[in-house]
Amino acid sequence: MYMPLAGPSDAVIDLQLKALADPTRRRIIELLRQKGCCSCAEVSAFDPGLCVCDLESALSLSQPTITHHIQVLREAGLITTWKIGRWLYCRRKEEALDRLGAWVQRV
Repeated sequence: MYMPLAGPSDAVIDLQLKALADPTRRRIIELLRQKGCCSCAEVSAFDPGLCVCDLESALSLSQPTITHHIQVLREAGLITTWKIGRWLYCRRKEEALDRLGAWVQRV
């Protein structure tokens, strides 16, 4: 008898895996793990995450391209964003990434 695995729904898993299928988005997730690298003075050096301008520099991509990738990751529930002045600050959603990782290990 088939017993579904506890955790994220199939639709959520599909969305998250599709988001992470892109190498640029995987790199963004890696970069957002760093602490103290955000150029925005409003962000503590002890907080992980980066502003979009920092991602632009790290990836050598344009702001519209970064914004597109951020939108996909946010819609997949893998990151959260908020405005700080004129900057868009991005941070990983560790709980969502942990759930996805646990699901992958069980498969």
